[in-house]
Amino acid sequence: MNRRRQVEMALALAWLTRLPVRFPARGGGERTLAEAVWAFPLAGVVVAAAGAAAFVVAHCFGGPGLLAAVLAVAAMVVVTGALHEDGVADFFDGLGARGGRTARLAAMRDSHVGVYGVIALILLLAARVAALSGLSGGEALAALLAAATLSRAAMAWLMLTGAPARTDGAGRAAGEPGEGAVAAAGGLALLALVAAAVVAPFGIAGLVLAPVLALTVAEAVGRRAARRFGGYTGDVLGAACVLSETAVLILLALLLA
Repeated sequence: MNRRRQVEMALALAWLTRLPVRFPARGGGERTLAEAVWAFPLAGVVVAAAGAAAFVVAHCFGGPGLLAAVLAVAAMVVVTGALHEDGVADFFDGLGARGGRTARLAAMRDSHVGVYGVIALILLLAARVAALSGLSGGEALAALLAAATLSRAAMAWLMLTGAPARTDGAGRAAGEPGEGAVAAAGGLALLALVAAAVVAPFGIAGLVLAPVLALTVAEAVGRRAARRFGGYTGDVLGAACVLSETAVLILLALLLA
């Protein structure tokens, strides 16, 4: 792998996780996050690995499925620094804010979490825990791998098809990805999905429906954001990631039941 790709991979990890990332020396100049979107699913692999490890360890010590699921979700939140959950809270607070576009964008930047954000966080965390709680260790690994990679590829798709809502902020600073980088992200996510299907028997239905569902949810978030905010922000991307991830986890849990 050349230095440019190494830098882009490190950039994706630095933005999408809270892991200490060391950038290669003389990485080939400044890179934008848009150029690194192909590596978003690789960040998803890291997040999924943390969740699966916590799940399996809990199972090995005889912990019940509910405890294992809680620890898995907690591990993923820790690895990401609750970055995407923060986006969920801000996104739903923005949707519920009264006033025009300016007021909604201001609500998303408010450091206080409103009732809409709290309710959304509780429901989405509970949904992920519930989806994982009935799975075995191998099934949880597969479901987390598929959900974490597909949801982050869906983020890349949203960046390609949408437009930033602000002239500043994370959404604008990320830049506009190219079609090739987004296609590469999709390809990596599909490879991870196929690998997951080898581990857990969610069948052809999972292989077909999971990527469609992830993109559909992200697209719905993007359309809603375009109507309410005038485009996407960093918070919108985070919300799309969590909602897509949760939807895929629920789907695979149902298929594996």
